Amino acid sequence: MLSHWRSLPHVSCWWGDPAVEPAHETFRDPHIAMWIAETETQPFAFIQDYAVHAWSPHHFDYLPVGSRGMDVYIGPPDMLGLGHGSRLVRQHVDRLFSLGAPAVGIDPHPDNAAALRAFAKAGFAVAGGPLQTRWSYAILMDRRAGDPSAELAAEPGD
Repeated sequence: MLSHWRSLPHVSCWWGDPAVEPAHETFRDPHIAMWIAETETQPFAFIQDYAVHAWSPHHFDYLPVGSRGMDVYIGPPDMLGLGHGSRLVRQHVDRLFSLGAPAVGIDPHPDNAAALRAFAKAGFAVAGGPLQTRWSYAILMDRRAGDPSAELAAEPGD
């Protein structure tokens, strides 16, 4: 399923060739947690979070120790544009905060307007960039535990 999703044009245009960094190669890495998000009826997204400081130097080194980085995509094209992404990201970050993470960073491509909107809706703020990281060209965004402005980013009905 993940290989299929990674091969879809709306995913591969941002994540690259599915043969590069395939999910099965990271399954054994203790610094990465991977999840499949589901609605009541179907799986719809892949999300991973990782220990930022496990890859130092890292573009999120400025975040406090214990912070997590996050990557996410929605697989099925018919699930795009429905608000699932921002709700999933907000829910996952809230869970990471409840487990003690002081901050979470996410790094969408500057041209990925849908991701930038979804992450802002999920409470993330632009922290830097655009810049070239070891992995991609990115805008750095973060959300910090206890930041009251992140709560204001949610729209009614989210």
